[in-house]
Amino acid sequence: MNTKDEINKEETNLNSLAYQLKQREAELSLLNSIQDAINKEIGMQGVYDMVGDNIRNLFDAQVVGIYTIDHDKQMEIFNFLYEDGELIRPKPRKLDAVRKLLIDGKKLILIDQNLPTKVAEIAGKPAQAVPGTRLPKSILLVPMMVRNTVFGYVSIQNLDRELAFSPTDIKLLESIANSMVNGLENARLFNEAEQRNAELAVINSVQEGLVAEMDMQGIYDLVGDKIRDLFDAQVVAISTFDHKDKLEEFNYVFEDGERFNINSRPIDILRQKIIDSKEFIYLNENVDAMWTKITGEVPTVIPGTQFTKSALYVPMIMGKEVRGYVSLQNVESENAFSEPDIRLLNTLANSMTVALENARLFNETTRLLEETKQRATELQTVNKISHALVAQLDLKSLIKLIGDQMLQTFNADVVYLALHDKKANMLHFPYMYGEDDAKSREFGNGITEKIIINNEPLLINKDMEKAYEEIDADKKGKWVQSYLGVPIVTGNTATGVISVQSTEKENRFNEYDLRLLKTIAANVGVAIQNAEAYEKLQIALNDLKSAQEQLIQVEKMASLGELTAGIAHEIQNPLNFVNNFSEVSNELIDEMNEELDKGDLEEAKCIATDIKQNLKKINHHGKRAEGIVKGMLQHSRKSTVEKEPTDINKLADEYLRLAYHGLRAKDKSFNAELVTDFDEGIGKVNSIPQDMGRVILNLITNAFYAVNEKKQKDVNFNPIVSVSTKKNDDHITIHVSDNGNGIPEKVKEKIFQPFFTTKPTGEGTGLGLSMSYDIVTKGHGGKLMVETTENKGTTFIIELPNATNN
Repeated sequence: MNTKDEINKEETNLNSLAYQLKQREAELSLLNSIQDAINKEIGMQGVYDMVGDNIRNLFDAQVVGIYTIDHDKQMEIFNFLYEDGELIRPKPRKLDAVRKLLIDGKKLILIDQNLPTKVAEIAGKPAQAVPGTRLPKSILLVPMMVRNTVFGYVSIQNLDRELAFSPTDIKLLESIANSMVNGLENARLFNEAEQRNAELAVINSVQEGLVAEMDMQGIYDLVGDKIRDLFDAQVVAISTFDHKDKLEEFNYVFEDGERFNINSRPIDILRQKIIDSKEFIYLNENVDAMWTKITGEVPTVIPGTQFTKSALYVPMIMGKEVRGYVSLQNVESENAFSEPDIRLLNTLANSMTVALENARLFNETTRLLEETKQRATELQTVNKISHALVAQLDLKSLIKLIGDQMLQTFNADVVYLALHDKKANMLHFPYMYGEDDAKSREFGNGITEKIIINNEPLLINKDMEKAYEEIDADKKGKWVQSYLGVPIVTGNTATGVISVQSTEKENRFNEYDLRLLKTIAANVGVAIQNAEAYEKLQIALNDLKSAQEQLIQVEKMASLGELTAGIAHEIQNPLNFVNNFSEVSNELIDEMNEELDKGDLEEAKCIATDIKQNLKKINHHGKRAEGIVKGMLQHSRKSTVEKEPTDINKLADEYLRLAYHGLRAKDKSFNAELVTDFDEGIGKVNSIPQDMGRVILNLITNAFYAVNEKKQKDVNFNPIVSVSTKKNDDHITIHVSDNGNGIPEKVKEKIFQPFFTTKPTGEGTGLGLSMSYDIVTKGHGGKLMVETTENKGTTFIIELPNATNN
């Protein structure tokens, strides 16, 4: 027989076993309900609902809740909340102090007495109930942990009484929470795997389509249609951004099954937020208020559409740039889109962005290849024409060449080239093919004149009559079906038109033809300009040659003038002697006749001897004058290329005196010291005496000009001009020096250039030294050099080959 204690002990054991059995049955039931939920594929919310209902049946609690924690956002999410027989769906809320204590402590929290006071102690503020619920009297919070992290908790609450939960209840709920963690985690992973598989299937199907699609709009349509099938959204939109012009372009917009074509519009503040943040924007409730909070503006509705209650905007990002966005909108429900929806849409947006970039690159590559082919053909044509144009400088031949090339290149029925004569206000047609009338006409209101006035090309491929009316132009010439005309531009002004036309076909010419003709016209404008410039240059060159010949003659005459004054002085002396001796001789003849009459023959013979002496002197001075005149004639007439033995010393001395007396004849006040130093060993040198005389005269004249210029400024200055010659082994030198102001260094290198002169206007042609340089270097194979020092003087050195003939 058992004693009473033994009976009580047995009852206690039985009660414990009954509790343990009840606990195992509850856990088993809970785990079975979770597995049923997974098998039925009812989703995570279905799992939470089923588990929550099981807990409600186990405990005496008016409130049962299952919560998960979003640690990143520090929010608690109400997955299941039942109060007084009613299922409640509160919005997520920020973690309060009690929940943070639960997470940090990783231990259950039981508050079953003086709950407001104890919560206030933990939170530092009065306890508040979840909106739509009452504050409980007893509350039990049991954490659910995975890998030592609280990912959620289970709560039972009693609204009516304190001390509502026994140790057995606490232990049972804790055991259930531990048991359901694995089940919920498995369900969550299973659900995520299912979602991932579904997403992957969607993404694969979209990407398969994207791989085959290389048309930009085709990609927008393919993805847009797929999104419409996948999501609970009445509005699906795909937009891209034109960052350069700051515009939003609507590539795909569907609302309530209807496709909308919306014009581009400026990027608004909300879209700019997407661009700047590169993050999605989800307006899930009170959209107008959320919109205003983000943008600071009251939202507006696109015409023809409804205002949304849920709006999701996911950016399409390539590299660091937001290219556009995909938008889902629900006009009926708030909180219409879940996190998986956002994740899937983001993945689709990324896939579409890559596909769009590939399509863009493909299209760009195709375009560039096609353009390259066109450019190559165009370049070949332009090069062919350009080479022909460059080779032709005769204007008439050039215009014919241009017209024939246009005829060949465009295979047109009508080709013309028109030129505008602004002075005469006439339009000329130097090239015309396919028209009977190519006569010039007064510049009027034809289609050619319109092109010239507007300086713009004109392409008309159909409805010519309507086109004439639109541009208000008068009809001229044949009626054609297609017309292409391009202005010929010189500088910035249209000076003519090249036109190709078809009399039989509409749409005969395209943008490629227009671009090609514009390029050719640009070359033609330059070619015509070059041809006209060439004609003007030829005229100018002929005028220049004539002017140069005149200037050279002027220079010769100028040097002849210098000689004439000197010669006049030089010839005066022998003439004076001739006159004097002739007068004396005449008197002597009278005396001789008187002596003859007297019969004094001896005296008559003496007088005759004197007369003979006088005649010799007259003859001597007459030959001297003849030599001077001969030298002047040699200087003035055109020189030959034939060299002859020349006495350089005599030539230099003669021209020194002639130049000096020439200057004295013009200015009696001028005086200068003349210094000569001639090397008598030079003998005669082969040269062209007229030309070499011009050179020496020019250098001596310049020397006199330099010292006279200095004398004008300094009365105490003593002008000195010297001429010297010297024989060397292989050459002879002639030095012409002065002690004038010298030649400035900055103009020294220019003095032998044609037309360069330092003399005042009207006092020099600038050809003297240039001609002298050519005579010495080209005519005699020598050198003409200059040595100068400012304020100290200048020396010109003539160096001639030593080809002498003694």
